[in-house]
Amino acid sequence: MKKLILALLVLVATSTNAQNGVTNEFRFGQGEDSLRCLEAISISNINVKNKAYATAYPEWKFVFTNFPVARVDTYTNGIKILTELIKVESDPQKKEDYIKELMSVYDQQIKYLSYLQEITKSPLSEGQILGRKAMAYIQHYKNANVDTVYNMLSRSVELEKGQSDYTVTERLIKYSALKYKADNTHGEQLIEDYLNASVYIVEVLDKYHDKIKEYEAKFAETGLARDSMYAVNFGKMIDASRISKSNIDAYFINSGAASCEDLNKIYMPTLDTNKDNIEYLNKVISVMSMLKCTNEDAYLTASEYALAIEPTSKAAMGCGYRYFKRGEIEKAMELFDQAIELETSVTAKAELCYKVGAVNFSLNKFSKARSYALQALSLNSKYGMPYILIAQCYAAAPNWGDDATLNACTYYLCVDKLERAKAVDPSVKREADKYIATYKKYYPKTEEIFMRGLSGKSITIGGWINETTTIR
Repeated sequence: MKKLILALLVLVATSTNAQNGVTNEFRFGQGEDSLRCLEAISISNINVKNKAYATAYPEWKFVFTNFPVARVDTYTNGIKILTELIKVESDPQKKEDYIKELMSVYDQQIKYLSYLQEITKSPLSEGQILGRKAMAYIQHYKNANVDTVYNMLSRSVELEKGQSDYTVTERLIKYSALKYKADNTHGEQLIEDYLNASVYIVEVLDKYHDKIKEYEAKFAETGLARDSMYAVNFGKMIDASRISKSNIDAYFINSGAASCEDLNKIYMPTLDTNKDNIEYLNKVISVMSMLKCTNEDAYLTASEYALAIEPTSKAAMGCGYRYFKRGEIEKAMELFDQAIELETSVTAKAELCYKVGAVNFSLNKFSKARSYALQALSLNSKYGMPYILIAQCYAAAPNWGDDATLNACTYYLCVDKLERAKAVDPSVKREADKYIATYKKYYPKTEEIFMRGLSGKSITIGGWINETTTIR
């Protein structure tokens, strides 16, 4: 008798789930319910396609409420429908209700994610959905609660790590900085968030670089325009990601959570007791290098301890700075080259090449500085700073002959490099424009160019530079 009762209870439970469309086996319901479900899906989808969102809403809501795992596009359509209804709604209370309902779409998508994963061709993840929810929350709540947004973003990035959308990672640091502004006990967590975000955004950039290579190789093989288009689109994503990377740095620096002096005071007393703790030493090196605190004793000491345990790119770079600070330039350069060789990330390796180039520039070794800048560009053609460095090198040594007017033509080439920097990397526009405004002041006088009949002509800048530019 007990077995019979148990069997009936299981049957009732299964039937109830089936009627409510909460299992993949009966996700459209059964019998008449399934016909009504399919009808609602059809009507809703047609109206969404026609952008008749208000008409689509009742049928969509019916499916969303009663058949939550019927289709994956119940959620994508729901986001479209509610976003449009929020946009056009003038009644504050109705708008608020739609916003809350939009948030519930993301919540329900996460709730039934395991079912939805079984019927989708595109992989879904809780972290992605939570990140999208956070961005929608920010968009629709003008005075979004900082803690609420931070918690969503933090969980999303924690789950996604290097797969996190760059905009979500950027917003995490923005809201972590806002949280610190309201609560200075959040400072240590802000540093941790920044450290993680800086690593993750580089992983994103590396991923996009790999995609560009993949589609460029496909295009060379197939000649299909779509493969070329994919490569171009990933290039645009690199541009956007680099802007996000700059914003991440700016949010953290402007937060005032930790200056170089503050970090030195925090970390220096801890290093002797942690000199064998490679994980701790790497954290100190990472935080301080990201904040450009490479002259501080804590950074230099941590690098020395870390290199003794395990040769890594960051440790070698830090030790290089230590020898450079001591005036042992040759040894410093050996370590800088070791750091470049040890680095595995294409994005990070390019940045190291640029940094070593900048060190050579500071030593007036302009040709060598250019070599490192070109190495950086060979690794990452979407990186603007090496072009700026090359322009600085040329501007620092413009005199390649005895003719002052022709020497002044070097500045045309400087501006060429700066314009190229802006074209490949929008994040450096402000920096490049600053130098352009300066270098244009040193152009040859218009009358000198006119009298020599050089307007619009090409000219090869001689000496070690040996590049061609156009006189204008």
